[in-house]
Amino acid sequence: MPTNETSNTEMECVVYKSLKKDETYIFLPAEKPLSDLPNVLMVALGQTEMVMTLNLTADKKMARGNASEIMISIEKQGFHLQIPENPHIKNNPLPTHNERFLDKNL
Repeated sequence: MPTNETSNTEMECVVYKSLKKDETYIFLPAEKPLSDLPNVLMVALGQTEMVMTLNLTADKKMARGNASEIMISIEKQGFHLQIPENPHIKNNPLPTHNERFLDKNL
């Protein structure tokens, strides 16, 4: 099986949110208890709260991410961790020009 495809056409999962880290969610198969997660991940997440159960299909629309990628992640490692995007990664932190001089109001 290629690593970018899932063998499942659908997957029942439970979504928990971290109460310690904003916008951080963990997706687990419905039959897997939260206590099965690696200890280091449990410590990083801190206290969690179940927010929903989902029946994922490859074409399901998601607020963030792609349902197919989430299913692949769950198959590979037993969970999918969704963390907020870091806007600084996409933007160059060292601009190639001085933005102050682009301001027409100077």
